[in-house]
Amino acid sequence: MIDLVEMSKRISVNFYISKHSPKEARKRSSFSSDFYVIDITKIIRDLGYETINMTPESEFILNHSIRNKITQGIYSTKCDSILVCYRNMPSDFRDNLEDFLEEFVDTIEYSIHNL
Repeated sequence: MIDLVEMSKRISVNFYISKHSPKEARKRSSFSSDFYVIDITKIIRDLGYETINMTPESEFILNHSIRNKITQGIYSTKCDSILVCYRNMPSDFRDNLEDFLEEFVDTIEYSIHNL
């Protein structure tokens, strides 16, 4: 059982997952929020990869980069929500995100929404 003092120390984070560009996703959101934006298309482009025929090594590096961005977003003091955008979002992305966030179960509480 989690004690109330420990709960008050946990960070609350809202995740929004969108298959739209960050600009379009912000327009579609019906609330005002300071998003920490993770644009997976931009990460792929910055790494110099193509989404077609990625090698297992490239996928590993991409996943590592995305995890680093998510971790940065969790501990960002300027934002209260994380917006993850990728046009080709795989159907298992949400499950993978939940698995990753279990690593932070002692420090954050989170909710995941589709946008």
